[in-house]
Amino acid sequence: MSRQIDYQSVIRIPEEGIPEAEDERTLFSGIPAKKRDKIDKILIPEAYIKERIKALAQDVCRDYQNTDELYLVTVLQGAFIFASDLGREIYRTFGLKGPEIKFDFIKAVTYGEEIKDSKESERKVRIELKPRNLKGKNVILIEDLVDQGFTLWKIKQHLLEKEALNSLKVCVLFNKVLKNPTREVREIKEKLAIDYLGFEIPDRWIAGYGIDAGGDFRHLPYIITVREDYYLNKKKRTFHA
Repeated sequence: MSRQIDYQSVIRIPEEGIPEAEDERTLFSGIPAKKRDKIDKILIPEAYIKERIKALAQDVCRDYQNTDELYLVTVLQGAFIFASDLGREIYRTFGLKGPEIKFDFIKAVTYGEEIKDSKESERKVRIELKPRNLKGKNVILIEDLVDQGFTLWKIKQHLLEKEALNSLKVCVLFNKVLKNPTREVREIKEKLAIDYLGFEIPDRWIAGYGIDAGGDFRHLPYIITVREDYYLNKKKRTFHA
């Protein structure tokens, strides 16, 4: 990597991404040509994601050093890779002296237009999959991406109101810096109060590292931006809210 990065702080990614860190021609060589046409560019290389997660794990270890159990409640589907990597990094940092890491899962269905509209003020969200009994537990809610924040806000409120937790913190890998959010969206994102954040990213559609674009690219180990015009023409595509 050719530039100095402070992995101990939230990393703000520029619109052009971090092109000098990886050879895109090599990375894209294993992607079929018909799918490469959907890709704009690499936004965040794999190495940057790994190093930032190590730093997040250190922050978690600092805050939970006197805790016996820690539940990573993962938002499906996009956050499963992030949660598993974070859990392993917490173990590598703590070793056997740290809390026992346990995983649980939560999933919400968001109703509304399939494609995000910058003028949206709300979306209806229903909890579809709930975690097991978390009464009295210390929980970190793990999310991959916060866009407008409707889904994560609903999930956080559900956990606070229904689960009788001992404590709750929120860990998000990517927070999208929206260009023209509505007042309601700004208020929701302010109230979310993210405790651990990996990256701030531009207002672009992304995929990779567990996040999909219309079912594509979830398996990639790095983050790409996709060609939005392609997906805008696919009415049946569903995007993370």
